Amino acid sequence: MNDFMLLSAASRFSLRPVEIGGFASLSGRGMHFHTRVYDAAGAGRLCLMEMRAFGGLMKMESAVFSPTELDGPLFSCDAVDAAGNTTLLLELYDTTLSHPRLAGLDEIKAAYADLPAHDPGSHWYDSLRLPVSDFKKAKGRRADIAAYAGAYTERYFALLPGCGPCDPGKKRACNAAYAEGLLQNGGPAVNTFRKILGEEKTALFLKKYMFCCEE
Repeated sequence: MNDFMLLSAASRFSLRPVEIGGFASLSGRGMHFHTRVYDAAGAGRLCLMEMRAFGGLMKMESAVFSPTELDGPLFSCDAVDAAGNTTLLLELYDTTLSHPRLAGLDEIKAAYADLPAHDPGSHWYDSLRLPVSDFKKAKGRRADIAAYAGAYTERYFALLPGCGPCDPGKKRACNAAYAEGLLQNGGPAVNTFRKILGEEKTALFLKKYMFCCEE
């Protein structure tokens, strides 16, 4: 699914790889991470991560697009394969200045309503998450879930330019507020990174590379 995210972003924006040093490959506590980061010209930052654990019995693909020059919401897509189940988390967070609405994502969400819903639980960032976000979990339907993720991603990138340009400094500050919230309050991925990287390196990775809070 990350490869589709990359192709979808590349079809609309010029991508430039970002050197992230040792963060490109990390291992710890039985988990292995591979990360790629790209700057999307005139748009924002794309971060792609793959994780394998328990000898490959658990696999995760995670993608985050953090707009910095377009006033669109932050997009996070996670797909986890474990015990024969595929869990999909499609999340949009309001890190915007003018709160534009991405009309059209509701249609994609409705088209895949037959996929079993997944309850992600309650988190501190629920108030920032847009209603068009969606969560699915199913056994034996990975192809359908991948198709949903692809359609949702494609529509997001098609709608993003319509959000309009914004002040990059102010937009980065919005991304920074979200990243700081994760560092202060925690989250599934952040908590894992802390155990492997420690507090300081986790903050550096989130702020500098994943959410592009600074140039």
